[in-house]
Amino acid sequence: MPLPVKDTAPVERQLLRDVVYNRLYDGILDGTLEPGETLLDEKLTAWLGVSRTPIREALMKLAEIGLVEMAPNRYTRVAPIDMRAIDEAVYISGLLHEQAARDAVPNLANASVTRLDKLAKEAKKLTKSGDHPALGHTLNEFFLEFERNTGNDVLVSVSEGLSPQLLRYIAVWQRPFDTDDLPARVAEIAAAAKERDGDKAGDLVKALFAPSHAQFLADYRRADAEIDDTPIV
Repeated sequence: MPLPVKDTAPVERQLLRDVVYNRLYDGILDGTLEPGETLLDEKLTAWLGVSRTPIREALMKLAEIGLVEMAPNRYTRVAPIDMRAIDEAVYISGLLHEQAARDAVPNLANASVTRLDKLAKEAKKLTKSGDHPALGHTLNEFFLEFERNTGNDVLVSVSEGLSPQLLRYIAVWQRPFDTDDLPARVAEIAAAAKERDGDKAGDLVKALFAPSHAQFLADYRRADAEIDDTPIV
């Protein structure tokens, strides 16, 4: 998709690197910047109205999380959709979200319960409208609420690092999580959180991610016989 000539909302000078990063991050996930699209400094500076320095810093940060590919003196481009990377991220994210729910839900503050309920309702609205990029952001914030209430900074960091691939998963799959009633499944998790039932919330998260886990294992796990024949690949 061609870049806009000029952004309608000029970049604020405060926290410039973060603002540029967020603009590019959102542009990749909502499709403004398409997979494989070449990212030229002069076009990005014209679009965002900033110098090259914060743009290069943002691009390097995006490369670290797999959304941008950089080859010195050759190209800088939006990373193509990597289905295996997405599958791996969804698989691991499900395990982390499940454990976080079990750990955090029994002691959730009322404010967190309110946020989960609000996000569940937002997910229902976005599912109905078919706005998958926005749905991805909402679901991501919903699940990260559990990690952020565990008090485990490493868990939060790892889960947030997997978020871009989870968001890409939501954007490219027409039937996320292989369910026809995603809003109801998310609402059930929010209700379990309101009851402070960590085991129930964890079980519901596990069940939601189960089809993705099964597909991941079916696609990528080697059979025992293959492992016996070639233990190292």
